[in-house]
Amino acid sequence: MLILKSASPRRREFLESLGFEFQILVADVDETTKVGERPLEYLKRVTLAKLERHSCEDKHLYIAADTIVVHQGDILMKPQDWQDAQRMLQRLSGTQHSVYSGLALFGNRNLHYTYDQTQVLSKTWTQQDIEAYLQEYKPFDKAGSYGVQDKGGPVQELQGSYSNVVGFPLRKFYLFSGLWKQYLGDNV
Repeated sequence: MLILKSASPRRREFLESLGFEFQILVADVDETTKVGERPLEYLKRVTLAKLERHSCEDKHLYIAADTIVVHQGDILMKPQDWQDAQRMLQRLSGTQHSVYSGLALFGNRNLHYTYDQTQVLSKTWTQQDIEAYLQEYKPFDKAGSYGVQDKGGPVQELQGSYSNVVGFPLRKFYLFSGLWKQYLGDNV
């Protein structure tokens, strides 16, 4: 059995589109950054914390993921409110940033972790553009206050994996196909 340790509707949609049958078991994880913690350290800590290995059974394969937006060394989390989302989109406007998605799999008493990185160039936006985007898409559950999949969104160009920016590092997931085939067989 495959178990997704995430409440993200986008991760659920990715696994469904790949034809996987799975259950969702959300982990309650403190996503507060620690003083002096670097973005990739934070990403790994939070992604692995979602697995709560002490509660994982050997007969299942568990998947956890987390996505962060990093701009000039700062992690841009999910916005706390409308003003926070405006501030983030203003900050990203006309600049380049990185999106990292961590991926962890736990099965057969083995833990595997990796991450992917995508470079994103944001459009130069006016305050009016930002307001219209927030009003239409309400991206308050997304790191950096935007969704790459939103038509007319802030992304001008990206270098790397599109699925990584959506929130599931698909090409990294396929690196572990041997592991998930042990649990799911060749039916996938």
